[in-house]
Amino acid sequence: MKKTIRLAAFLGVVAAISGLLLGFVNSITEPIIEAKALEEEKANLQIMYPNGEFEIVDYNDADGVVISVFKANGTDYVFKATATGYNSSTPIIALVGIDSKGTITNVIALQQQETNGIGTKVFDKENINSLYVGKATIDDIDMLSGATFTSSAMKTIMTNVFEALSEIK
Repeated sequence: MKKTIRLAAFLGVVAAISGLLLGFVNSITEPIIEAKALEEEKANLQIMYPNGEFEIVDYNDADGVVISVFKANGTDYVFKATATGYNSSTPIIALVGIDSKGTITNVIALQQQETNGIGTKVFDKENINSLYVGKATIDDIDMLSGATFTSSAMKTIMTNVFEALSEIK
């Protein structure tokens, strides 16, 4: 009985020390990880607005589609949003740039694993330009024939981006 109590106490002490060490290591590495993530985020934003100045906009999307919002150069916005397309295991994550007039200026897919040659066509520069760039309302955005799931996911992203834009302004 004494041996069991001693063993349990020893395991308790080891668990407590391990927890403290993990907490200590986490407190040291967390700022480094956050800084790296912010650096990667800024690199993506620079693709949308080269040499732009960005500030984070406080926005909470109840649907969870709009992940983050950035004000670019004091007048434009960049929205990072996600939706599920055909490949449900890997959601689409896209950046959507909108100018001060409320018009889409650019769309970049940061992550997508849609069907090659079908869903991926939605993200071709030519299709980005014809489907999204220059559009100011969700009614102006068309679906790409043959890529229904991917187009629907992008329409969900655009719908939520336009809703977020109207709430922010």
